[in-house]
Parts: sequence; C-alpha cells; structure tokens
Amino acid sequence: MTRTVWDEIIRDSLEKRPIETCGLLSGRNGSAQKVWRMENTLKSPVAFAMDPKQIQRVFHEMALRGEHLVGIYHSHPTAPPIPSPEDIAYCRYPEAAYLIVSLASPQPVLGCFRIEGSFARMYPYTVRN
Repeated sequence: MTRTVWDEIIRDSLEKRPIETCGLLSGRNGSAQKVWRMENTLKSPVAFAMDPKQIQRVFHEMALRGEHLVGIYHSHPTAPPIPSPEDIAYCRYPEAAYLIVSLASPQPVLGCFRIEGSFARMYPYTVRN
C-alpha cells in the first residue's frame, strides 16, 4: 500500500474512535491505491457492518477507475489487531486482505490477514512512498 493509504486508514480509525471504523481498499495487482471510507451501520465499539447499497456504489466507482477490491479494513479501538471470531465468521471476500488497526496502545498497530473459511493467517504487507 502507499503511504497515503496507510495514513488515511489510521486517520479514519482515530477520527471515529471509540466506534469501530471500516472501509474498503481498491487498487491493481494487489496494491492498495485508494481508501473508501464506509459507514459502520452498527455504530459499535466492538463490531462493524457495512451498508450493502454503499458497497455496491463503491464497487461501481472502483470499476470506473479500473480498480478492484484488494482489502477491507476496520479498527479495534481497545483490542489487538487480530481477527475476532465474528470477523472470521462474517468474511465475505476471501480474495481480499483484511487489515485491522488496533488503537489499544499509544501508537496504532496494523495487522494484515487472509481469511479462508474458519482460518485467518497473517498476510505480509509493505508501505511504500
């Protein structure tokens, strides 16, 4: 991902604290190039959900840009950056990287995962300028 994408994910997470933030990442060749901030319809500090109509609109905009979904992000305001059982159970896009920002410590910490079935495995990422 680019530094701009990284910064935007962190900014979104901090701005929406104490509720979980959520969003989509689009790009090409597995590289996140654009952040799509989404509304957490649950407005919860421990869970998130996205509006299916908002998702459809964003997917349409991605296609117009010649991009596709490469990642989904959300924050854990008080928990570590690992997928919760609910995060795993509600995974609908196994081809996407799942990024979780933990705000439990003074510095935000990002975890990146692939979720396949009932398993989450760490997935490497890089931040480039």
